[in-house]
Amino acid sequence: MSNKKRKIAYISITVLTDSDLPLLQELSKEFDVDYYLLATNPTRRGTVVDITLKPEGGIFSGTMFPELKSLEQWIEPDHIYVVNKPVDHDWDWLNFKVAWQWMRMLKRQNYDVIHLTWPLRYSSFPLYLLRTKMVLTLHDPLPHSSNLTMENKLHRWCAMHLTPHFILLNKVQKDDFLRYYHIDGSRVHQSELSIYTHLQHTAAAPPLCDSPYILYIGSIQPHKGIEYLCEAMLPLVTEWKDLHVVIAGKGQFYFDKTTYEQNPNFTFINRFITDEELASLIANSIAVVCPYVDATQSGVIMSAFALSKPVIATNVGALPEMVEDGRHGILVPPKDSKAIETAVREIMKPMVAQQMAENIKNDFSTGRHSWKTIARDLGDTYERIIASRNK
Repeated sequence: MSNKKRKIAYISITVLTDSDLPLLQELSKEFDVDYYLLATNPTRRGTVVDITLKPEGGIFSGTMFPELKSLEQWIEPDHIYVVNKPVDHDWDWLNFKVAWQWMRMLKRQNYDVIHLTWPLRYSSFPLYLLRTKMVLTLHDPLPHSSNLTMENKLHRWCAMHLTPHFILLNKVQKDDFLRYYHIDGSRVHQSELSIYTHLQHTAAAPPLCDSPYILYIGSIQPHKGIEYLCEAMLPLVTEWKDLHVVIAGKGQFYFDKTTYEQNPNFTFINRFITDEELASLIANSIAVVCPYVDATQSGVIMSAFALSKPVIATNVGALPEMVEDGRHGILVPPKDSKAIETAVREIMKPMVAQQMAENIKNDFSTGRHSWKTIARDLGDTYERIIASRNK
């Protein structure tokens, strides 16, 4: 990596702050990084921050938002900017006006790299005028089965055709991604996620369940496969009267959960889960289950690993790259309730979960999957991107 202090514009949204912040903390040791957070009414609230929008649109210093003061443990406040879009509708003229101001600001700053973390929506399209400097991290290289709207397809189509470089957070989907979007492999770079360290410093809420429990945490969507976890747990809670299952997250249930609601060993918390509650739910659980039907990466896994909890996950997408079977948790086939049941029985054996917790600490806090290692490799990627542009 060059010794020159490169200027990086890291552009993200509030729902990704849990993975952004520990990465930015490490990147800022080698680069001059500015963090731009896009805040709109539907997206102002994320996992780490809850931004109060200003009535006027514009790009404001993060120091003008008291609620962002807590971020200074990861990045200096004067390197944080809030792109304030107070109008909900993407097509509103004020949102486009803010986007043009934003584009001109980025141009004036003359960044070496403009790093996006999601495909731009309509009202941010003016930023593509600076596309020669862009790299886009794709948390979902291929869209989820429950997220195939025409609007999202359009946003992704524009991103794939206008962005020169991409970063994938897993290897397993690279070939499918290249084929699906007809992209040259030389434009695609690899990275990964690590643990969401902010949870280690979050004051946990009081326990939401007083009994030992298996946990599902996350949004309620059809591709999450929650019904298979419920089916798996029914015989287990019948056999072990003190064992519970907690399903926590916001969304519309897509299957009939009447049988489970009537069972006192099932707890449903169907609402937004705060960070304090998330930390409490994970810390007090036996293990976390990700029974997804399809998936890419999973922030839930990295939340669980931050608190050294093993994970039972389906063998889909990149989950096998995140959960080493038998070391960090247990992998099971998708849509297989019996396999989930067997995995829960295994993880409840004495010393199994404890040994997995030790492995997680060793691998993700300081080892091969740590943010320090990831930031070093991402820095090398930046240098390769800059070099390719200067040829």
